[in-house]
Order: sequence, then structure tokens, then C-alpha cells
Amino acid sequence: MNSLFDFGRIFLGLVFVFSVAGKVHRPAAFRAFRQSVISLAPPLRGAATPVSALVVVAEASSALTLALPATAPVGLTLSVVLVTSFTAALVVALRRRTATACGCFGDSSSPVAPRHIARNAVLLLAAGGGLIGWAAGAPGAGRLSAGLILVSGLAAVLAVVTATLDDIVSLIGIVPRSATHHRVHAAVTVRSVTRADGV
Repeated sequence: MNSLFDFGRIFLGLVFVFSVAGKVHRPAAFRAFRQSVISLAPPLRGAATPVSALVVVAEASSALTLALPATAPVGLTLSVVLVTSFTAALVVALRRRTATACGCFGDSSSPVAPRHIARNAVLLLAAGGGLIGWAAGAPGAGRLSAGLILVSGLAAVLAVVTATLDDIVSLIGIVPRSATHHRVHAAVTVRSVTRADGV
């Protein structure tokens, strides 16, 4: 149970660190994330900037609380809320069949796809496992040991894979980046022309 708890908090903590860094490492990245918020949730267009900032703050808060075993249960619970909300938005986008870019880790040009839902399912499983480990006691969680080092290494590798999933998929040729970029660009262009024509 210690391993479940430690894996969940370390894995999710690193994923949120990568997510926050991807959104704020440069102004253009945050603007791209803001645009993805508008595309995924059109009713939030008028409040896109504060909502985007709130998401970043919530993710940063999750990462901070997950860093310490004592506060990790709060971070795991917040993770469940955040990932569930993100997943709901992605499902709606998929059902609309629009080429909306997923800004989960910054200014990615990859449109929302079933793999993003699967990725979030893994995150929810990790959070659930972490909460189960905590509920079972996990008295030695966070204590330096060979087990914790192994769990931390595995969590770090999987966090990197999670954060770079779109790049990995592009690299192996499942979704060519150029084609993906053109689809997203075309969708943005159509929306821009539609607004310009007053439709």
C-alpha cells in the first residue's frame, strides 16, 4: 500500500509539474492554452483568461500538496477533480468531432483524440490507487528506502511518457505532425472566417 500511495503522489505530482511548465514557460504557451480553453468550452470565452490562470494555479497547488506525504491526500483528491473536469471537456470535444487542439501540456498542435481520454484514465487510476494506499494506512509512505527509490524512478519515467505522449505518437508516425498542424490550422481559419463574415 505504501507503493500505491507513493507512486500515485509522485507520478501525478510530476505530471502536474510538466503540465504547469508547459503552459507558462513562455507567453505564447499560455496564450495557446487559453485558446484551447475557448475551443474546448466556448461558453467560457468571456472568462477564458481567469479560467486558464485558475487551472494553472490548481495544477500547481496539486503538485505542491503531492510533494509531501502529509498533504498528498489533498493533492490526490484535487487531482481527481481536475482530471475528471478535463476529461469531461475532452469527451465533449470528441463528440463534436472538431479539430480542437489539446492544450493539456502547453502549445501542442495535436487535436483531441481518444488517446487523451486514455491518458486521463491512467491519471485517475493513479490517483485512485494513491487514495486507496493512503486509506489503508501507508504508515511508512515517504520514508527513504529502496522501494521508494524504485517507485520514484518508475513514476518519473511514466510521467515523462505521459507529458510527451503527443510527441511520441508523432515520432512513431501514427499521427504525422504536419497533418495534425494543418487540420488544427484549418479549423482555426474556418472559425476566423466565419466570425469575420458575421455568421
